[in-house]
Amino acid sequence: MLGKLMKYEWKATWKLLLPMNLFIVVMSLFSYATIQMSFFDSDNAVVILTGTFIIMAYILSLVVVSIVTMIFLVYRAYKSVYGDEGYLLHTLPVDKHHIIIAKSVVSLAWVLINILLIYLSIVFVLSTQMEFMKNVFDGFNTYIELVNDYADIGAFDVIMTLIAGFVALIAKILKFGACISLGQLSSNHKVLASFGFYYGIYFIQNIFNMMYLVVMELMVDTTVSTATMSASAGVASTWAFDLIANLIYCVVFYIATWYVMEKKLNLE
Repeated sequence: MLGKLMKYEWKATWKLLLPMNLFIVVMSLFSYATIQMSFFDSDNAVVILTGTFIIMAYILSLVVVSIVTMIFLVYRAYKSVYGDEGYLLHTLPVDKHHIIIAKSVVSLAWVLINILLIYLSIVFVLSTQMEFMKNVFDGFNTYIELVNDYADIGAFDVIMTLIAGFVALIAKILKFGACISLGQLSSNHKVLASFGFYYGIYFIQNIFNMMYLVVMELMVDTTVSTATMSASAGVASTWAFDLIANLIYCVVFYIATWYVMEKKLNLE
């Protein structure tokens, strides 16, 4: 049943999200052509203005597609679980855990596709001639070299930082689902209540992060420079904190979503 839910969710999202992400590809080609054809080396003001417009449209498309992707996924989750489609969904013999997992996995897939596409798009636009794949790998190598040169950080810390970022992304997706679900506890103005829960949780998370930073400052040896602390032990402690905190967030948000679906479901 989980596979069927994921398949249905994918079909319900690709009709909008696939064309939007393909639009990035199209704008990348236009921007690449603009740079390669030396629009900005022209003496004609119209040509320069055209090139500027294309590059600005390209940058705007990256931002807009990213924002719209997240907004659509949140809207889709709300309408399909607690909207009109929710009446049908919750009458099916489907475990609530499967619903949460299916929607979270598909949403995560689209967000990762969007992030990867934007990265490849930027590398492609900045590439010259046939050096695209070389630049892709050079980008990763440059990141690792910069990190190593900055603080003598090993590959383990780099990998764990990426893993912590991945878990943070999952926590963010689950947080949207939890806020939508908690908003259903309100008898009126459910959408407004969802926004209230989101900003309330955001405020609590910021306080939690500030408390961690204060504790870390108090634990720093006064004989150790701030640069040294943030460059060596600070890196390890940062990814460790982020990883543990977001794992906790994932569990809390998941349980909150499941609890509302299982115990407090109200589609009226």
